[in-house]
Amino acid sequence: MSSDRHKVHSTGAFVAVVGPSGAGKDTLIGIAARHFAGIPRFHFARRFITRTATPDAEDHAEIDEAEFERRENADDFALSWRAHGLGYGLDRSLLHQVAEGQIVVANISRRMIPDAAAVFPRLAVAHITVAKPLLVERILKRGREDRAAAMTRVEREAPLDLPALVWHRAEIDNSGPVEIGAARFLAFLERCAGNLD
Repeated sequence: MSSDRHKVHSTGAFVAVVGPSGAGKDTLIGIAARHFAGIPRFHFARRFITRTATPDAEDHAEIDEAEFERRENADDFALSWRAHGLGYGLDRSLLHQVAEGQIVVANISRRMIPDAAAVFPRLAVAHITVAKPLLVERILKRGREDRAAAMTRVEREAPLDLPALVWHRAEIDNSGPVEIGAARFLAFLERCAGNLD
């Protein structure tokens, strides 16, 4: 959920990292966060999720359903959505950071791209992809789904159709060694930063 009244005139940008479960989005974001550590231009957003935080999952802010609904109703999220029975939210403070010139990077649902475009005037999209057989194996490693469910999930994936209003976009194949996918992702973020200068 988002609101046009959130929309700000910004000197920064919002980078939406999207792609199927198992594509390695959080891994690439983590590598980029370490790479750009100490560079104020970049901010890597921490999502609020109604899921227990565990060491083997992404670093997120754990929030219960009641607090999620309270924050959503109070308009405390810049973006919020539901997926796989969970609530996801990005704090409203990110709007200020983009307005002040930062590049905010966040993992969001692909169906939230139009909402993100309505909130952040300068939207870039990094679409992380992986070959389907590899994607199935990565989903299975998480231990949350059996092979049949993993294959069904992968087969549901459709090509990403981005609106023309997206500022910058990149298709990043993360099927190979993570160093290669990370190099492509870092190059995209650096290109976004360079185009703001």
